[in-house]
Amino acid sequence: MKLSKDTLSLFKNYAGINSNLLLKAGNKLSTISSQKNVMSDVSVTETFPVDFGIYDLNEFLGAMSIFEDPELTFKTKSVRLLKAT
Repeated sequence: MKLSKDTLSLFKNYAGINSNLLLKAGNKLSTISSQKNVMSDVSVTETFPVDFGIYDLNEFLGAMSIFEDPELTFKTKSVRLLKAT
């Protein structure tokens, strides 16, 4: 799966709200600040196949930026970033 520019932009915005992100299977993203005073809930074009968490969203985005257009492969307990072929 590849992430759209819109979804990557949402990830960057969400990193400013909360550095952790839990994504549920499906196409909805949501986050809430640790102070519980900022909340966001949005539908994206991608459909995530499994639930997964990102502990440090900025670090994840940094790893993704190493690749020009990375392909995400979802495993049971991990997400793998691969160079697109």
